[in-house]
Amino acid sequence: MNANYPKIIQYSFDDPLDWEHFGYSEYPPRPFPIIGWVGRIQRNKNWHDFLLLGQALIGIFPGLYLWLFEDDTMSDPTEIEKLNQLLATNPLLHARLIRYSNIPHELMADYLSIIGDSGGFLLSTSVQEGFGYAVAEAMLCRCPVLSTDSGGVRRFINHNKTGKFYAHGNIVEATLEAISLMTDTKLRNKLIVHAEAHIKGRFSTDVYANRFINMINHLDYGRRRNRNTK
Repeated sequence: MNANYPKIIQYSFDDPLDWEHFGYSEYPPRPFPIIGWVGRIQRNKNWHDFLLLGQALIGIFPGLYLWLFEDDTMSDPTEIEKLNQLLATNPLLHARLIRYSNIPHELMADYLSIIGDSGGFLLSTSVQEGFGYAVAEAMLCRCPVLSTDSGGVRRFINHNKTGKFYAHGNIVEATLEAISLMTDTKLRNKLIVHAEAHIKGRFSTDVYANRFINMINHLDYGRRRNRNTK
């Protein structure tokens, strides 16, 4: 935008999150840890890393389950076929994977809360993300996040302060970060507290509304100034 339209005034500020109506709810804790993943079964979402990391962690945490939340109406048929082939060759992974499709948004807060309280986390494996709503919403639900550095999630994740990063495709690094997240109770609790506070402080609807109003006022001031100079 700056390169192609340098004379046009530009504004950039974060989308809001309605944390007053979407957040943590307490449920009876599951007796097993859960790794959650949200996305379409498409190449950019990189579902393959989710299953590879899940397979590695099942060997370390034998009771672990994987919850995959997808929209099966928007998935890539080729990628779906690859996923099904991978599961067909790995019976244990297939048995530990639970797939949910088209869960209503208002119910996702419950699922994310359950994942966090299970001792697990949300995994984000995207190659590239714009805003990364699932990551921010998990943080609101006290569900810690392990993610690739996919762009937009930098607004939410500060490594080992509000979440964790791993290098795209590096399953060994992802495994080590996941173990840390699941076994280091002090670090885990710090991430949960700081992440929730970060989202509520910087991405509220009030903050968004104030920024939007300031933009409108600035545009109006510029319009009046240009009119007066003619």
